[in-house]
Amino acid sequence: MQRIIGTEVEYGISSPSDPTANPILTSTQAVLAYAAAAGIQRGKRTRWDYEVESPLRDARGFDLSRASGPAPIVDADEVGAANMILTNGARLYVDHAHPEYSAPECTDPMDAVIWDKAGERVMEAAARHVASVPGAVKLQLYKNNVDGKGASYGSHENYLMSRQTPFSAVIAGFTPFLVSRQVVTGSGRVGIGPSGDDPGFQLSQRADYIEVEVGLETTLKRGIINTRDEPHADATSTGACTSSSATPTWPRRPPISRSGRAHWCWI
Repeated sequence: MQRIIGTEVEYGISSPSDPTANPILTSTQAVLAYAAAAGIQRGKRTRWDYEVESPLRDARGFDLSRASGPAPIVDADEVGAANMILTNGARLYVDHAHPEYSAPECTDPMDAVIWDKAGERVMEAAARHVASVPGAVKLQLYKNNVDGKGASYGSHENYLMSRQTPFSAVIAGFTPFLVSRQVVTGSGRVGIGPSGDDPGFQLSQRADYIEVEVGLETTLKRGIINTRDEPHADATSTGACTSSSATPTWPRRPPISRSGRAHWCWI
């Protein structure tokens, strides 16, 4: 069975020389600086088609009401110019207050690792190009899941499945795998609790921020399995779910462990 694989990583961002800097602004500066250095002209950038995006659609068969609570809403005008397709097929853009690199899809695990590592080079170059702009603050980018101050952000993985697959079977079979694999692939974290106030070491960066087993939310009440139903394919025959429990591999660790995640697969 051929599986289409890819990664997407929201990078942590800070500006030590100016702690008051707006992270949305600095993330935008990073993306635009890389685009300028790469010769990607604003008027010639590939635009993103949001026509089939439904952030409030739940894979369990219903739509979440906008009145029920906050949910990420995709707005093409919001991301604006800081949203582009790179020459390697990856997508570089600003997601909330983070620069995000979505690697190109491929069919080989080693290729997935190569393109993920290429994303690290892209982010390094972005920070370097921002630093070369007169008056711009110097940026530091982090490939992690937490900031040590109560915030968590994502290295998500997305699964494409047959629409006929009972979602109860997905929950029953998939949840134990997502939880137990932290022993092998967890990046590790110093500090216990969302803000890391208590001393100690834990295997998973993300565990303190997972509140429910299954859910649609991504910024609160996060679930081990996220049920946002956006297959980006024929929605009559395919559905999608996302794992919110993923933790990225530290750059110093052998990156092949990350490729064990099939980001797009048939179930």
